[in-house]
Amino acid sequence: MTVPGAQLYTERAGVGVPLLLISGGGGDAGMYEEVVPLLARHYTVFTYDRRGNSRSRFTDPQAAIGVAVQANDAVAVLDHHGVKKAYVFGGSSGAIIALDLLAHHPDRLSGVVAHEPPLVSILPDDSPERRALAEIARIAREKSPLRAYAAFGAMTMNDPPWLFRSAVGQALVAAASRAALPAGAALRRVTGRKPSSMTRQLGNADLLLRRELPLISLDYQPDLPALREVAVPWRPATGRDSVGKPYYRPAHLLAERLGVPCEEFPGGHTVYIQQPDQFTEALTNILEGFPG
Repeated sequence: MTVPGAQLYTERAGVGVPLLLISGGGGDAGMYEEVVPLLARHYTVFTYDRRGNSRSRFTDPQAAIGVAVQANDAVAVLDHHGVKKAYVFGGSSGAIIALDLLAHHPDRLSGVVAHEPPLVSILPDDSPERRALAEIARIAREKSPLRAYAAFGAMTMNDPPWLFRSAVGQALVAAASRAALPAGAALRRVTGRKPSSMTRQLGNADLLLRRELPLISLDYQPDLPALREVAVPWRPATGRDSVGKPYYRPAHLLAERLGVPCEEFPGGHTVYIQQPDQFTEALTNILEGFPG
């Protein structure tokens, strides 16, 4: 499907109430591949690769990638599938996009769950959360996106191994990833196999960490007055294993400022990958609790 500046890849599964899943950093529909079959028992589930990521190629190299544009893309996905209104779940930076949808396209929404939006922009400039994400952006800018990707991976783990915690280890992980990407591509040309979602996401590291991270997490300011007035039911949410992570405090501060409860999911930042059954149960319970 075509949108200004990009050609979006999208998937559809199941029959039932529409539910759009917006992926976070790495922007790939495959992030939700474990939970789509579970959710599709009760919902019509829509996923897509965000613009410039994986199978959603830019048609204009200078195309905008800001939050408002990406919210427009989400609306275009609904239009493409003939959906008037949908529930929306967004994870990480996908949660920030979901919040922009909520503020500026509420007529297209039945309800929203924004899971761990890394909205460090609403925190003080010297907050540890903002410093942590700014450091990852610095590594991407001054070292390499793949090295920053390793540091970002360590941030999402509860007990990251040494390789992901140290600068030397991150450099080794980056070097291994850099070598594996072309080798894997060559092998796929011979075998005809398609790349895994993780391989595709590694290929998105430059876009994620050099362009998206500053625009979406560090600089974007949510429209708090619009969110305060919106009639659509919605909840910010965090995982019980994410306490102390850079994406935990912003969700709770947002809930406090806007007077809405902050829901708790099991697991951590990528619970939909690590604990798909528990994630599906938690999300379904929240959506079913929204007023019809």
